[in-house]
Amino acid sequence: MGKQSNEQSGISENFWANMRQKVKAKRNTWDGARFALADVPLDPRAVKKILPLCMRPSNPPMATIFFADYRNVAYPLFPYRETAMMVHVRTPLGSGRHCCWIIVDDDPAMILGREMLGFPKKTGRFVFEEKKDAINASIERRGVAVMSLRAVRGARETDPKPVLNYRTFHYGGMGQYMAISPVWMFKPREVIHESYSADITLTLKDSSCDPLARLVAGGPRNGRIAIMDIPGGSPYMLPVGLSGPRVFGRTFNMRFR
Repeated sequence: MGKQSNEQSGISENFWANMRQKVKAKRNTWDGARFALADVPLDPRAVKKILPLCMRPSNPPMATIFFADYRNVAYPLFPYRETAMMVHVRTPLGSGRHCCWIIVDDDPAMILGREMLGFPKKTGRFVFEEKKDAINASIERRGVAVMSLRAVRGARETDPKPVLNYRTFHYGGMGQYMAISPVWMFKPREVIHESYSADITLTLKDSSCDPLARLVAGGPRNGRIAIMDIPGGSPYMLPVGLSGPRVFGRTFNMRFR
């Protein structure tokens, strides 16, 4: 009966055998991911308005902006691109990162990231071009060229700092009630294979749905290009607080529009 149903639906036994083999052979959720990233200073008053209770911006207020090209990913994902702003935060449980904005160009990546981990993912139109020693990347949403980045590769780093391997604090995801949501703490894993310093040029354009330009208060610093694997998962996934209606209202456009 099962074999007949598969044949009638146009899905062969070879398809399922190949799929099982791919899943079994895949070592990491993301292999060979390409990142172009930089730190940017933030406006203290603006960033405080978007942080949940018990989160404070770093001193001085900073965030990391990155573009990523995930070329080799595990099932059920497809290759996709991503850009995000990770605010550097201080909490009673230590310093870490809080993702206030993140865009992808693939629906499954958006759905899994929002539902499972509380990433405020939305979709947009990407450019990610890597030629020789430079990466040119940009994102467009709702007719606005929200952000563009050019990274020119410099010297190789022998002891690179983490890209994503920090305590991460997100609200939403599992158990979310929209206006009142749990804050989760986890720590993404990563294996950096190559890391280079980079000269970064960053352009931001204001948008009511993606108001990054209102948060950033200076030019990019600590530019890098990195190539790495991301095994997926975290040593822990702990509920450590609550986010209330005030933050929900102030971040609604950024997270949902």
